[in-house]
Parts: sequence; structure tokens; C-alpha cells
Amino acid sequence: MILYKGEVYGGEHTAKLLQTLRADADETLLHKRIDREKLISSADIISKRIKAGEYNCLLSEIDVDGIDEYIEKAAEMLKRENLLLNIKASLPSLIDLPDIVQYIAPVGVLFHIAAGNIDVLPAYSVLCGLICGNVNVLKLPSQDNGITVKILSELIKIMPELSDFIYVFDTPSSDIGSILKMTEAADKVVIWGGDEAVSAVRRMLPANIGIVEWGHRISFAYIGIDYKKYPEKLQGLAEHIIKTSQLFCSSCQRIYINSDRVENAEAFCADFLPYLQSARDKYPLKDKGAAAEATLLKYAEKIEKSINNEYKDEKKYYGEECALTVKAEKELEISGFFGVCDVTPLPLHELFSVLRAKKGYLQTACIIADDATAQAAEDIMVRAGVNRITRPEHMSDAFIGESHDGAPELYNYVRIINKEM
Repeated sequence: MILYKGEVYGGEHTAKLLQTLRADADETLLHKRIDREKLISSADIISKRIKAGEYNCLLSEIDVDGIDEYIEKAAEMLKRENLLLNIKASLPSLIDLPDIVQYIAPVGVLFHIAAGNIDVLPAYSVLCGLICGNVNVLKLPSQDNGITVKILSELIKIMPELSDFIYVFDTPSSDIGSILKMTEAADKVVIWGGDEAVSAVRRMLPANIGIVEWGHRISFAYIGIDYKKYPEKLQGLAEHIIKTSQLFCSSCQRIYINSDRVENAEAFCADFLPYLQSARDKYPLKDKGAAAEATLLKYAEKIEKSINNEYKDEKKYYGEECALTVKAEKELEISGFFGVCDVTPLPLHELFSVLRAKKGYLQTACIIADDATAQAAEDIMVRAGVNRITRPEHMSDAFIGESHDGAPELYNYVRIINKEM
């Protein structure tokens, strides 16, 4: 599905439309401007319609556990006051210079290469580009179910002039020729994805086209030995793991216990599994096929480790459609998905070295411990490179005005112009 100047086309029109993409984008860039106030008002209208239930049929296509809460947060993010707060927090501040006037301008044309792990992420990425006044070209992820075009079409219905600023293609990543055509139209490429995707884009980009990388990140929980004092936080962590299916960069992929004894990690698993099971019972597994595939991959890994005699240090704690594994290996890596998480003993004095080995990949952490341990762990995390520290239940929540992976969200989508008086 293609969205081009407000019209929807089938994939067979890709080649023809790409022939005019660069000229059409440049024509818009030269002659047209986005009224930001009107855009904010249009987004606010959608927010009100979401809350009124007008888009329930459309939003029901989003396959996320706890969908009502998810939709409520999406509506909040589109509210006028929250968009204004995000703009204030994310755009660069101008300073007074002698004989120099500064003002903010859009980058020009942004080419968004979206990831498919969050259903509304592609549309949100385009909205960020629009807020900054850019023309936006979007390559949809292969998993997109058509919801992105529907959401952006709704925005264009409210504000028709946006049709000249939005170009959406469902081109597969294997079609390098078409992707290069989209790249040629761009001033910057905004890439959401893992290391392989980011590296591939880097290799194909000419020197005069910038890149904004929202790449692979990994997140974790750090638990004090006194964890039994915090049942509500444990329940929050369990529900976070289950509700996100551990598919986001901000999803908990490893639980570290402040101890050097494997027995303490085993005790935690025995105590935490009922919380995880309770969360699974509350949010039943939806994507059985994807979960089965993930299980098969983990089983294949188990067989390989058994053959290589690497499996002896692991102990499993199984629930119904959820599981915990005690792992001696301390490296921060992906545990699995759909309610499967590794647990590792890691004393506080080793935390920095383990985290530092993943510099550049660290995103969100939560801490469940007494105040002294929590403060010491937070200080180490910040120095090691962690960008977000949240409550357990909020690890994958987006907060209005917060930075994205340690940087202001909109900063890379604008330029500061200096004019001498």
C-alpha cells in the first residue's frame, strides 16, 4: 500500500511514483510550509476522537496486550498541551549572539525507515518530522498491517495540505533500487532498527545525506536482595514483561540480583514466578504463532548448548506460557520473548563492568531495592551509559517531553540558521 499526495495506490505503482518523488518533495520544500499551530490542533482533534471511541475499529487492529491503556497513552501524547511540552523540551534553545540572529529551520526531506515492533511507530516518526516542518518519506516495515496509512490518511483528512508532506511506500527491504530512489530525495535518513539494518543504511548513504539512528537497545532490571519488601514493584515488573512481550528496546531482557551467589538468583526465580504467572493469567498470550517460533528457537539453542556442554549452569522455572532461567553468564543480552526472562546474580561492585561492555546499547533500567542500594546502582548505571531509569511498570512507557535514547527527540529533525545582521 502506498500513500502519495493523499491518494492510496497499490504496490504496482511504486516505480512510476518514485520517478517523481524527488521533484515533488523538492517542490513542496521550496514553496510550501506547515502551519505548526494548525498541525497541533489537528493532532489534538485526533486525540479527542480517540478518547471518544471514534477510532476503536481502526485501533483494534493493534496487537498489543493491555490495548485500552495503550490507546489512552497514545491519545495523551497527541493532546495539544503535551505536544507543546514535547516541542519545548526537544527543540534546541537559541541564544543571543552579538550581530547574529538565530532561527530554527527544518532539515528538509526526512526518509524514515521504520521498524515493525510497535504498530504506531511509523506514523509517530512521520508526525515528529511534520512538527519540525519537514517533508517526510516513509518506508513501511514488512509487518505493517495497513494501520500506518490509515492513521496518516485520517490526519490528512483533517489537514489536507499535509498531503504534500507525506509519502509512504510499502517497499520490501530487498528492493535496494527503490530504497536508493527514496534516499536520493532525502536530506537525512531516520533509521529505526537493529545493528544489521543500521549498518546496511550506513553503507548505502552518500556523504551528503545525514543519518539519525534509533537503533537496537537493551534494557534490564536490577533487584536488591531485599526484594520481598516490594511486592507491588515485583508485580509491576512482571506485568511489564508480559504486556510488552519483550519486543521493545525498553522491555526488560535480563534481571540482575545484587548478589554473588547463584542460590539467591534461584530463590528469586521461585518467588517471582508466581508474579509472572499472575500477569500472564491477566494478559493471555495473543500471538501464539510468534511465541511458538520463539520457543523453537530457544529449544534449538538449548540442544546446541547441551551438545557443547554449555547448559550445565542453567536452571529453568516454568509457568504456563512464561518462564525464568537462572544464568551464570553475566553478559547483558536478549533473554527471549513472550514472558521468558533470564535471571543472573550480579553484585553491585561488578555492575559497571558488565554494563560498560554494552556501551551504546543501554536504554532503560528499573531498580527494586532499598534506597542506599538503589542510589548506588543508579549512579553506576548513569556512568555506564544507561539513558532511562524508571519504575518497573513504566519501563516501556513514553513520557511527555522526555529524551529519546539520551537525546532530545526532535533535535535531529531541525537545523539552526545563523544570520549576520
